[in-house]
Amino acid sequence: MAERKQCIGIFTASLDDAYQSTIWHAIEQSAEEKGFGSISFLGSRLGSPIASEASSNLAYHLANKRNIDGLIIISSCLETFLTSVDLKAFFASWADLPRVSIGMRIPGMSDVSVDESKALTQVMEHLIDEHKHTHFALIGGPISHDEAISRLNTCLTILKERNIPIDQRLIVSGTFTQDSGIRAVELLCETGLFFDALVCLNDQMAQGALKELNRRGIRVPEDVALIGFDGIEASLYTLPPLTTVGQPMRELGTAAVNILERLMKGGKEEHLTLECTAIFRESCGCKPRFRYTPDLQEIPQYASLAEKKAIDELINLIKANDYDGLIICLNHAIDTTGAERGSLPRWYEYLSFIEHQCREYNLADNQAITNLMGAAKAFTAEKIERHQATKRISAESSFETLRRVSAILAGAFELSDMFANLKKVLKMFGIDRGYLVVFNKDKNKTKLLMDIEKEAETEASLPQKFNRTNLLPSSVGHFWKQRQWILMPLVYNSEPLGYLIVPIGIEIPALYDILQEQISSNLKGTLLLEQIRSHEKTLSQQVTIRTKDLISTNKELSAEIKRRSELEKEVLEISNQTIERIGQDLHDDLCQHLLGISLLVSSVKKIAIDHQYITVDTLEKISALLSEAITKIKTISRGMLPFEMEPHTFLQRIEALVGDTLRISHVNVHINADPDFEIEDANAALHIFHIIQEALNNAIKHSHAQSIEISLIHEIASDGTIYKVASVVDDGIGLPKQIREGGLGLRIMHNRASMAQAQLLIDSSKKGTAVRVCIGRQDNGTKN
Repeated sequence: MAERKQCIGIFTASLDDAYQSTIWHAIEQSAEEKGFGSISFLGSRLGSPIASEASSNLAYHLANKRNIDGLIIISSCLETFLTSVDLKAFFASWADLPRVSIGMRIPGMSDVSVDESKALTQVMEHLIDEHKHTHFALIGGPISHDEAISRLNTCLTILKERNIPIDQRLIVSGTFTQDSGIRAVELLCETGLFFDALVCLNDQMAQGALKELNRRGIRVPEDVALIGFDGIEASLYTLPPLTTVGQPMRELGTAAVNILERLMKGGKEEHLTLECTAIFRESCGCKPRFRYTPDLQEIPQYASLAEKKAIDELINLIKANDYDGLIICLNHAIDTTGAERGSLPRWYEYLSFIEHQCREYNLADNQAITNLMGAAKAFTAEKIERHQATKRISAESSFETLRRVSAILAGAFELSDMFANLKKVLKMFGIDRGYLVVFNKDKNKTKLLMDIEKEAETEASLPQKFNRTNLLPSSVGHFWKQRQWILMPLVYNSEPLGYLIVPIGIEIPALYDILQEQISSNLKGTLLLEQIRSHEKTLSQQVTIRTKDLISTNKELSAEIKRRSELEKEVLEISNQTIERIGQDLHDDLCQHLLGISLLVSSVKKIAIDHQYITVDTLEKISALLSEAITKIKTISRGMLPFEMEPHTFLQRIEALVGDTLRISHVNVHINADPDFEIEDANAALHIFHIIQEALNNAIKHSHAQSIEISLIHEIASDGTIYKVASVVDDGIGLPKQIREGGLGLRIMHNRASMAQAQLLIDSSKKGTAVRVCIGRQDNGTKN
């Protein structure tokens, strides 16, 4: 029997930034080399105030000792809103697993982090001594982020030691994003204070700062010197190239796997600190440099085993004066570095070491070394340029694929259609295995809805219910954990829907995040329509049963039976119209809206490729359109779920309804509610909610009201009975005559009141309309 391979878990907040994705790739590559399976739990920033991010963190809670043997946490990316003390409390749930933290020290677990002080001091002193800057501004990270605090303190200490004062108004906190860098420069410029050097404590904020400085006509580095921190690949291709402090990101990932391996074998807690590197480019004022460090005497520590082997082979080929062999070997070596997600420009350093070795030990005559190294440098430059062109073409192709993905997923309104389309979409990204799992009402249970490998899901095989701690049902087996997987939580706003598990394989990691959002939205819409059809079927069955009961018990109830039959037809008509309206809204409104956004993104992409920048106005327009799309989806889906599916009180549901109304209508809506007002029966509550919803819609659309009051109160009848009363009163011009005399909407309202065992009274005149629902009474009427 084959030995079970160990499986490690990886917690990462996102894969849409270069820092996280570089570390993540290094972890995955190292784990695969060591024969480990892996599951990457793609969550978000802990403690985030953004509802969708907070919901995404359910991914972390799916990891446990039953599905992983050890855990690596990219803590520096998860802690944006938390401190190390908060993280210690959060990760206590996984204390029974070997754990390694990357980027920060968390009490009680091993860690691998960086010491930025030496390299950051070197860059700061370079600005002061080489470029004579004395007026500094700082863009720091989140105020509770341990790494951000350490970097900021290092900068302030250097300025204090050099007797350079800094106004506190020139110290601004960001969130390690480009947008926060843009906003920080806006705040700095609004102070009116002069600064000639801007230090950003991560590269993404520096990129945002550079955009805003350019927009304001402030030149870098002529007017303001700019530096970043992290050393992500994009910092090399800004205009001008960004001076920064480089973190050993690949080494962080590799070291974390090595430590975790020792821990899983029973080793003791370890704490490893790596050094950062100062990288000087043109944004600080330095002259353009050829990326070649002469006489490098040691192989850099970050060189992989494959790269070290290639270096030895290249030295032997130079010794043999083998030009063709040298170029072939170098070509293969650079391709290997690219496949390992390494930085291709590091080969300039490797070539410097190779040249030093050849000259130091006289491995070949000087002229041969000069000729061969010249050819190697030229070939490396050409190879890197071709690699960048390939990446641009790949990115362009991926975004075109995403546009097609959006159109494919938007066309499914049945679960079977969604399964077929989702399989088609995943195969477009080269993914031929995977599992779609959704949550039950019972939070501890889940069900497998789709297995990508199967040609079609059948009722006999799916869905399969199982305990959520297992991730997948036992029928899948345990061998799946011997491969590399990524688990993407599927959430809609604050609502967890389930998760998708697929093999790692998408070339651009940021596409995982985008694909996750697309599938979540489609799954939410499809499940909503499935619930509507289910309720339609249940209601039809209940009407049929009730009709048979009435016929068998009393023939005198023929009038009631007739009314019930009419009600059945009416309910079916309403259900069909509702489904048709939702489908049309999604196709004709939202899909077109999203298509417009997709085309706008394509335009942005073209601008980025052609001109290497993106206008803020265009990005703001995309943001506004996305916000409008979210509002459209919420408006379509509001009120369609049964109350027991929503963890809200009746009052909260009404407040949400009013909130949606105010976003699209300019009316004054006031809620007057008793704090303890609640309708216990879920079916009755749903009917009363829709009566209020229809009354509110009529007040705006037909009565043209300017002010509307919704009341949820308790009243005492003359016999002492306490009734619950819900009412909607407006100051409009009253309902049109054709609506008052038998409109479909009012008939539906009366039918809903009857099914809720409530009394409905409607009083409409030129002075306004009052709709009153008294729960527990049956006689209904409309007053003109």
